[in-house]
Amino acid sequence: MKKILFTSIVLLLLLFPIVSKAVATNSSYYDGVKIYVFYEENSENFEQEKQWLEEDSSIMKTYLNINENSELLSKVKDTLKIGSNKLPITIIGSTYFIGFDEKVQNNMKEAVESYKNAEEYGDVIEKIRNNEDVKDIVRQNEQIYKAPNNTVIIIISIIFAIIVVLLAIYILKKKKTKK
Repeated sequence: MKKILFTSIVLLLLLFPIVSKAVATNSSYYDGVKIYVFYEENSENFEQEKQWLEEDSSIMKTYLNINENSELLSKVKDTLKIGSNKLPITIIGSTYFIGFDEKVQNNMKEAVESYKNAEEYGDVIEKIRNNEDVKDIVRQNEQIYKAPNNTVIIIISIIFAIIVVLLAIYILKKKKTKK
């Protein structure tokens, strides 16, 4: 009886550093992530996106008017295989988003979280500006965005901890009823 309770407590204590690190990592969104937004003047979608982005001062954002950056936009579209002409086009790492609505916003948050948690990722836009090869960086960044984020780890850890505690309680009650 005491052995099961002790084991449950030890498991919970072992999970604590993992969960607390993940929570701490998630506490400040967009830390160190660069976001590039290609836009055109008087675009309602761009104004909504800009307003949303400006709410977080830790986002490193660059707004690129397409009239002044048409050549860069063309290179970015070719490199990332963006077939749409709809704006705004937002680039996070090697991930792009077209337009702006609630679904796009949620996907951007997910992408930012993935890139934020990466050890490092390549700045595709800066490399394209400098006429550098970006194929390897694009592949590397795609792997980052596909990796599970800390939110998933937190949820799995909490579910596991709950199961362990419930199992321990069940076993303790069963042992008490046998006596």
